Amino acid sequence: MSLADFHLVLLPGLDGTGKLFEPFRQQFPKSASITVINYPSDRHIAYSQLAHYLLPLLPRDKPLVVLGESYSGPVCLQLSTRDDLDIRAMLLVATFAKYPSSFLKSISRIIPISLLLRLPIPEFVIRYYCFGSDTNEALSRLLRQSIKENLPGVLAQRAREGSKNDVTGILQKINIPVLYIAATHDKMVPHQAIDDLKQHLPNMQVVFVEGTHFILQVQPKRCYDIVANFLSENIE
Repeated sequence: MSLADFHLVLLPGLDGTGKLFEPFRQQFPKSASITVINYPSDRHIAYSQLAHYLLPLLPRDKPLVVLGESYSGPVCLQLSTRDDLDIRAMLLVATFAKYPSSFLKSISRIIPISLLLRLPIPEFVIRYYCFGSDTNEALSRLLRQSIKENLPGVLAQRAREGSKNDVTGILQKINIPVLYIAATHDKMVPHQAIDDLKQHLPNMQVVFVEGTHFILQVQPKRCYDIVANFLSENIE
């Protein structure tokens, strides 16, 4: 199948706006069918309800390929087990089925997440955790704008639930091709998350790309090439 033969659905990270997909989306040819999902910015929808919320938003004109970035990984995994959706492949990016323990998870026990998200994001935090040496004014501005669109309480609820969620119990139901794009220097989602997924999805292909957590933003062309190659080899 070519890129024009299916519909690519992009599920966003913690910001929920989908705007951060723009550098990656621009790599696709105009013939590609792409739907960028955004989550409500004024209320939190629990993981257990997100798949149901998304159903009327998903295109049905072509077979689907679903991409889940970071926070949306568990949602992507849940959607891929549904019999009422024609999903041919799943793309996971810097994400998890069960969030491993990490420094970020530990510090959230000391400082309330809702307080952290109300504070202006220092540039060194954006550089260290988000974009690394690829940080530039355009990416920083895009991230800040995406976060600002949400009520701080909504982001805090997403972050709390993401750190506690566990969908490993459904992984044995997944029987479609799965690609995981991992950032070599991801300081937000530890690589333990990949090992956890591989235990249940032994055929999952993993490709490491040089960069930090926001790998679709800092390496959009490289990620596009990986995705296009994977789909051409794995979707009939």
